[in-house]
Amino acid sequence: MQKSGFGLFLGIEAEATRLTNPPTMGAPVSSRVWLDVSEVNNALYGKRLALNEREVAWLRVGLGKVSGDIERIETSPYILILVRDLEIFEVDYAEAALAPAIAGWAAEKFALTPRPCNVSHDSATGQFTFDWNE
Repeated sequence: MQKSGFGLFLGIEAEATRLTNPPTMGAPVSSRVWLDVSEVNNALYGKRLALNEREVAWLRVGLGKVSGDIERIETSPYILILVRDLEIFEVDYAEAALAPAIAGWAAEKFALTPRPCNVSHDSATGQFTFDWNE
């Protein structure tokens, strides 16, 4: 939910692969949900993106918010989430927007109850705060 006059947009395209053995790529987010960001493209420019550690960390935060829900409904021993495309408008881009973007994608993909995330912006510091109502 947006509470002020700013906006963050970040489109994300990913796929979920169900596996019987631990993934050979990616990294665990929880005991059964793994994240792979090794082949991410910029959807606007069609070029490969190399995500930095902070961006990957934000993706892990967002996926971590819903990983328990995914594990409750999925019977596969492992679920690998492969991020394929990010639609980023560089002028408005904030790495932290990756967290609610992937959580929203997962809620849609796995038919989960969406986890509301309130975003606020401190104009003095330029920092974004995400409140997951937990």
